[in-house]
Amino acid sequence: MSTASPAARLLACTALAPCLFAAAPALADEAMDSAAAAPGIVVLGERDDDPPRSATKLPLEVIDTPQSVSVIGQDLIEDFGFDEINDALAVVPGINVEQVETDRTYYTARGFDISWLMVDGLATPNVYGPTSGALDTVFYQRVEVVRGANALLSGIGNPAGTINFVRRRPTGETGGSAALSYGSWDTIRGEADLDIALDETGSWGLRATGAITTGDSHLRDYTSDRYAGQLVLAGEITPTLSLAMGYSHQQNNADNVLWGALPLLFTDGTPTDYPVGTSTTQDWTYWDTTNTRGFAEVAWNLAQDWTLRTVLTRQDTSSDSELFYVYGTPDRDTGLGLLGYPGAYQYDTGGWVSDTELSGRFGAFGREHDLAVGVQYSDTSFGYLGRQAPFTDPAWGPLPALPDWTGEEVGRPAYGAAQVDADFDYRMWRAFAATRLELTDRLSVVGGANYIDVESEGISYGVDFGRSESALSPFAGVTFEAIDGVNLYASYSDIFLPQHETGTDYAPLGAAKGESMEIGLKAQTADGALLGTVALFRAEQSNLAESAGLDPATGQTLYNGIDVVSEGVEFEITGRLAEGLLLQAGLTHLSLEDGNDGKVRTYVPRTTADIALRWQPTTRLSLGAVLGWQDDVYLDTALGRIEQDAYATLQLQAGYQLTDNLELQANIANVADEKYLTSLYWEQAYYAAPRNYTLTLRGSF
Repeated sequence: MSTASPAARLLACTALAPCLFAAAPALADEAMDSAAAAPGIVVLGERDDDPPRSATKLPLEVIDTPQSVSVIGQDLIEDFGFDEINDALAVVPGINVEQVETDRTYYTARGFDISWLMVDGLATPNVYGPTSGALDTVFYQRVEVVRGANALLSGIGNPAGTINFVRRRPTGETGGSAALSYGSWDTIRGEADLDIALDETGSWGLRATGAITTGDSHLRDYTSDRYAGQLVLAGEITPTLSLAMGYSHQQNNADNVLWGALPLLFTDGTPTDYPVGTSTTQDWTYWDTTNTRGFAEVAWNLAQDWTLRTVLTRQDTSSDSELFYVYGTPDRDTGLGLLGYPGAYQYDTGGWVSDTELSGRFGAFGREHDLAVGVQYSDTSFGYLGRQAPFTDPAWGPLPALPDWTGEEVGRPAYGAAQVDADFDYRMWRAFAATRLELTDRLSVVGGANYIDVESEGISYGVDFGRSESALSPFAGVTFEAIDGVNLYASYSDIFLPQHETGTDYAPLGAAKGESMEIGLKAQTADGALLGTVALFRAEQSNLAESAGLDPATGQTLYNGIDVVSEGVEFEITGRLAEGLLLQAGLTHLSLEDGNDGKVRTYVPRTTADIALRWQPTTRLSLGAVLGWQDDVYLDTALGRIEQDAYATLQLQAGYQLTDNLELQANIANVADEKYLTSLYWEQAYYAAPRNYTLTLRGSF
């Protein structure tokens, strides 16, 4: 690991994106020389021998990939204090972070939900749905986002896209870093990253990363503690056989949480307007979540340019909560009309994923081509327990007017014994093949197919959860280098998206199906420092799960299957504008209709823009800004229309190098103190954090 000063760090120059942050000139030149010598990831001249394959499972540079790809590197995450995945994804062009509660989040792209998250290119089936708890960024070197259907990578043809988190792994050198920060609402965070070479050659290494975060919130009484740690061991058993294994653990403990959020309309259909910190929580509520993941990976270099890789992963997630939901519609004059809904829940989900892939290059017709084939099997179990309070308990009764709550309005209910709400197994296996054929010096064709078979058995809220579905999804893409550094591309993919949701008939809703198409242009400067992308996309999807509301008898959300057509345009530019001046910017404009010109999913902004800019005027001083904007959104309800006006948020960053290995950094988020709702995904919402500050001391060795 390099011990170069943080202010002079070079953000990962990858095969997916050019450099977003420049180092000192000598370091930048060294990195660019290494990048030109071989594809892969270059950090301060170091090379990752396994290039990212986030779109097609093939080692393609971003300019040669027939889909839209974005990368958020470790430096960007650290410089702007993005210690949660939600913060990092919020600056990715085209990604919307829908924070519906304090401890539950959905991600959308191109108007659709991103269903599964991946780690090192391997997806674990998400049978529960949204993300619970705040996922820490300390585990990851970078985040790769592919927009559009991507069955070749994840196994599901989701037209939203794929988020892939790339672990921090040993580099073969010894070094490390540590940071301590303090921010608004007494938020304290300490993190460390230790990279140890276990032998003189650097062929074996150990990487240990961890972070502890604790603090309050702008929301009344909400507090959280987060503990995250990861160990990764990697090395060469023989010159042709390598091994990597690791384990990560994250614990989130949150008190005084929101389950649901604030009512947004009065009985006369006019909007409510509460102070930013308003919450409906009670002082006995909590939501604790634990995530663990272990993996073992073996790679054999069978012959020149051919590798057989096998990965076995175990992932477990558990949650324990006592929650308080508030529903109803308040009267404008009295504020009365709200009712309580207590709930206590436990769930455990865990399973194994095995993945084997053969990849390499082969010669034919006088040219070299790429090929990847693989099989994957996963087996996941899900158990959900609920404890109900007696209907005579005051927690079910009427509530006083907001916002003047103290958290003592309702005492902790006398919950009964646990009952099984859901208990099922979910199995999936798939096989895929992908190839890139270089037909000429300027023309390449990417083709492939993914076969997926999904089965489940068990019960969910008293209804049979059994299913059996399978599909073959083809993928086809073409890139053509019109002139040096300018590629035209097009791609097509079938959509087969397994869904866990339950329909209004209390039967499994079944898979969403359709097709996804994209055409575009990618251009980069001669030195590869700046890359621009323009993409036109269209996706048609039927039977897509859309909430039909909460069933008050069971506390379960039911869904309808709807038809959606998404089409639009995306622009992105990323890289070095000038010496010490780096940019990542994007704009997305789309339409979402039901096929009959009726608007759907109106809570999704139709136009969004994101700009991340960093400037290093001197070797010791660094400055940065992140600007995000979205247009207005709305949600029609039986009572009236809920609206969120267009808004913009600004974050500022400044870092100063105290010594060669010690940096002081200041961050300000929501600089303009904008008041806005975090999401209209549901009919309830809460307000985002107002202006807040963080001061960080970061050192390296």
